[in-house]
Amino acid sequence: MKAKTKKFDAVAESRKWKEAVAKETEGMTFEETMAHFDRAAVRRDFEAALRQARQTHRTEKKSKKAKSCRRHMK
Repeated sequence: MKAKTKKFDAVAESRKWKEAVAKETEGMTFEETMAHFDRAAVRRDFEAALRQARQTHRTEKKSKKAKSCRRHMK
C-alpha cells in the first residue's frame, strides 16, 4: 500500500492559528479578549448574512429573467 502525502495538515494549521491568536491577545485582559472574539464573531455573522443576501439576490434575478423570457415566448 502506497503512503499518501497530505496536501493539508490540519494539526499544523491549528497550531499556527493558536499561535497567531495568542500573539493578538497577548497582554489583553479577560474583558478585552472577550471583546476581541465578539467582534470577530459579529464580523463573521455579518459577512455570512451578506453572502446569503447576494445569493438570494442572484437567484431572484435569474428567476425574474426566466419569467420575462417566458412572457416573450407566448
